[in-house]
Amino acid sequence: MQHPNDHIVVGIITLPYSIILGGWVMPDGSIISNPLAAQKEAERLNNANRTIH
Repeated sequence: MQHPNDHIVVGIITLPYSIILGGWVMPDGSIISNPLAAQKEAERLNNANRTIH
């Protein structure tokens, strides 16, 4: 993140920032307003989507 309202990108996961809702939009539609919590959730989702060969 370069700016406080940037999208959070971790691997293949992107959490877009919604100015109207005041937070990052999760894939299930929920909103996280804390940037550190949103980053942690993005990392968790990215790790959950990894496939092991």
